[in-house]
Amino acid sequence: MFTPSANIFSLLYFCLLFVAVLSASDELRAVLEFKKGIKHDPLGRVLDSWNKTSVSVTADHYGCPSSFYGVICDEASNSVTAIVLERLQLRGELKFFTLTGLRMLKNLNLAGNYFTGRLVPALGSMSSLQHLDLSDNLFYGPIPKRFNDLYGLIYLNLSSNRFFGWYPSGVRNLQQLRVLDFHSNEISGDVGIFFSELSNVEHVDLSSNMFSGSLPSDPKNVSGLGNTLQHLNLSHNRLNGDFFSNDTMALFRNLKVLDLGAVWCNTRRDTNEFNSFGRTESLRKLLLRFSS
Repeated sequence: MFTPSANIFSLLYFCLLFVAVLSASDELRAVLEFKKGIKHDPLGRVLDSWNKTSVSVTADHYGCPSSFYGVICDEASNSVTAIVLERLQLRGELKFFTLTGLRMLKNLNLAGNYFTGRLVPALGSMSSLQHLDLSDNLFYGPIPKRFNDLYGLIYLNLSSNRFFGWYPSGVRNLQQLRVLDFHSNEISGDVGIFFSELSNVEHVDLSSNMFSGSLPSDPKNVSGLGNTLQHLNLSHNRLNGDFFSNDTMALFRNLKVLDLGAVWCNTRRDTNEFNSFGRTESLRKLLLRFSS
């Protein structure tokens, strides 16, 4: 005989089970929707394995598709935590909004392919992301403002694509970020404002873009960056201003590599200004070459 409490417990159990199955089904559906953007797979890694019939027989049919090439699952939550499709010669136009159903996705690595497509604002809702590498592809368009809502990001690499336009304000939200690489795009912005919002980052590469301005000289504007920044590449940009003042260079206490090669400057440089680098004792590599 079932008691009222036993009935309630059974109902609760089946409700939780239904939610778990529904959630797992959403994970599989999201991955299969993302697959639709991949049109060419010369190595046969993705298109051959990403289908329902290849889901591991040891898993529930609606479970996390750990048998899909490049898909990594967390067994405890039955959720996709990583998609790694690096350097597989894949082609296609990707729809990033299809990934928003992956609530536990931490690592998305699509580097070294021939993917096209735009970054969509919905990508900013994926707060679980910690590692995002879209480098060496053909992605294009402006970077949406909601991109700065990816609070959990530690590694961000958008280099060697076709992104363009002014980088939106709000990068201060990325408090966990340690590596930021935007090199070889057409992204623009005031480098002083950009750096005043950054904090805790160790590696920054903005080379071969359209950034302008100069580093902030006010200690308050780089207080969160001065102790952590070790590698800075601003080469091939349109920088100007008092770049080499003693006050500016002294702020970056742990800077080891500074690349300002082929920087366009609209002010003449006094050779005495280069003495300021002597105040950066940690500096091990300095690259300079100016255009005017």
